[in-house]
Amino acid sequence: MRSIYFFTLALLSVSHNHLVNSFAIVGTQHAVKSHLSATTAGVDNDGYVSNSYDDWRSSGVVESTMHLDEDNVQFCLQEFIDSKYGRLMFGCHSMPESHGITGEIELLRIDGPQVIFSLGGKFWHRRETVLGLSAMWLNARIPEIVEVAVEDPDDLLDFRDVIDEDTGELLYVEDKRSPDFNGDRETMEYQGVDPDIRGPFPLGDMVGGFRPDGPMINPA
Repeated sequence: MRSIYFFTLALLSVSHNHLVNSFAIVGTQHAVKSHLSATTAGVDNDGYVSNSYDDWRSSGVVESTMHLDEDNVQFCLQEFIDSKYGRLMFGCHSMPESHGITGEIELLRIDGPQVIFSLGGKFWHRRETVLGLSAMWLNARIPEIVEVAVEDPDDLLDFRDVIDEDTGELLYVEDKRSPDFNGDRETMEYQGVDPDIRGPFPLGDMVGGFRPDGPMINPA
């Protein structure tokens, strides 16, 4: 019997114990809305038209819900991937891809009210943030979903220990994150700021002043 590793979401943070039960949806919508509004406003100067995910992020209201089936889960997941926020997170979009962000999320299967995903590639965001925001949106759009999970616990790890199979010794620690291309992620972590709140690209640069080779931390 395969093990399923469920995701617990509370105010945008996931328990580092991946053997927990399921994500908690109550009381988290405001935190998600604040998280996204701090990261995605003003990104549409290139003609991008907001989708349902963007509208939900702005208003906190889902205009329509859907029943749970594979096609609808895939459709709603794609809404998240193609939203303003997703265009900064996933490697299928040109700007993240150009900075070494190759992260992707894939639907594996639906098991009753549970939805099982896999995460692959390299994300700039924490992998648990990627899954958590996906879970929040899917539950808002498809209320029948009560649990979102990854099948492989390594999918939620940003670092992986590489062990010698013969000796059992630790050879090295693999960093599964995308490159910190301008040093901002390390700087924010040093300052005690959650890098995922802002994301890889600050708002001012996204609306016209992007400098791909230089640091983008705004002076205090």
